Amino acid sequence: MPHTAPTPITTQPETPASARRSRGLVFALAIGVLSFSMMQTLLVPALPTFMVEFGIDASLAGWILTSYLLCGAVAAPILGSLGDRYGHRRILLATLATFVAGGVLAALAPTLPALLVGRVLQGASTATFPLALAIVRRHTEGQSQRSATGWLSGTMGLGAGAALVVGGVIVESLSWHWLFVTGAAMGILSIALAVAFVPASQRGQAARTDWPGTVLLTVGLLALLLAISQGGSWGWGSGAVLGLIALALVALTALVLVERRTEAPLIDVRTLARPALAITNGLTLFLGFIPYLFYVGLPVLLQADPAAGFGQGFTVTQTGIALLPGAILVFLGGRFAPWLIGRTSSKVTALIALGVMGIGSLGVALAPQSLTVIVVFFSLVGLGNGIGFAVVSDLVASIAPRTEIAAALGVNGVLRTVGSALGAPISTTVLTSVAVATSGASTLGSFTALFVIGAVVSGAGALFSLALPAQR
Repeated sequence: MPHTAPTPITTQPETPASARRSRGLVFALAIGVLSFSMMQTLLVPALPTFMVEFGIDASLAGWILTSYLLCGAVAAPILGSLGDRYGHRRILLATLATFVAGGVLAALAPTLPALLVGRVLQGASTATFPLALAIVRRHTEGQSQRSATGWLSGTMGLGAGAALVVGGVIVESLSWHWLFVTGAAMGILSIALAVAFVPASQRGQAARTDWPGTVLLTVGLLALLLAISQGGSWGWGSGAVLGLIALALVALTALVLVERRTEAPLIDVRTLARPALAITNGLTLFLGFIPYLFYVGLPVLLQADPAAGFGQGFTVTQTGIALLPGAILVFLGGRFAPWLIGRTSSKVTALIALGVMGIGSLGVALAPQSLTVIVVFFSLVGLGNGIGFAVVSDLVASIAPRTEIAAALGVNGVLRTVGSALGAPISTTVLTSVAVATSGASTLGSFTALFVIGAVVSGAGALFSLALPAQR
């Protein structure tokens, strides 16, 4: 019998059709992520307009942003868990539909309460990011999966930064109503793309809804974030803030105890307690906190009257344009992270991300009166932030069990929100209490102090990242 050479075993190369499907999947999910991320900051330029329109002060106007934040923090882990159980595509479409409904309601809102209801409905779209990453995790693998994670992480940062420019242009050329029309239109586009390109996910294990866990998580997060967001205006030592913090501690402690005894928990606390995942989630707090020091501080600095010895006297739109390079670098950082992780490790990549953010923060702190310095070094903050968010998203998706990915990413999103929620009041406190003029206005020293805090926290985050595992 003649000898026959064995047939080599080869992997099936990606066909043009499958490549197109993969690109379509990532593009569809990226548009969904872009829609929700833009609505985080799209309304920032319009806050003074809302104050005039509804006859409210700055603290009430802040609720237009805070309501979105609070709802998103609660919705992300809950909807992520529902996606793990009932199919990520199904829950993603329901989330986007809720986002569109909220945008339509807000666009037509005759009063502030109606507008806030619309914003609460829009806030549910925060779950888009963990659901999108879970879909990527299930339908891609290897380098394609890592690349898709980078795309989505970068898009999230790009949307938040670019919205400052887009929002300013819309407010100055049209009206605030068009901010919500724009969001709703993007939501409709996202639904159409998801229907066309996102495949249905296999449903997870059927289980009874964990209502005790849902209630405890909702109460705990709402109390915690409400205390953080209002601590500056109510007073950190006030009875209301201390009571909310106590309520949050009681509810979240009860959540841990209940979830450990629940057969199908909303959040598997045993998974979250894994050292690598716990460290990754802790790192997310740093990454959420640092950018908000700049989102709050830089617009005030750039729009300040140059007669004060600093500031550029910019309009809202000019301010957004100056900050746009930083937003673009967030996106590019997310795209660059997979390459960096593949050639080093997640630990080294996270260390680089926080180091770059620290250099950017220190650079702005040393010369906050220079526009060139602000643009260049804030871009470094954006680059590091994009790399950082990509690496933590990649780590969470890798560490969490396949059946709990969206829920774990939802919890990670909550911690990013908590970090951001801490950044806003701390920035306001520094700008109004450190090195202020006799008139009560911020001085150059106020901004220097604020950005030094960014550099110090970046350094602390870099040290914290050393506890990550060296390799995935």
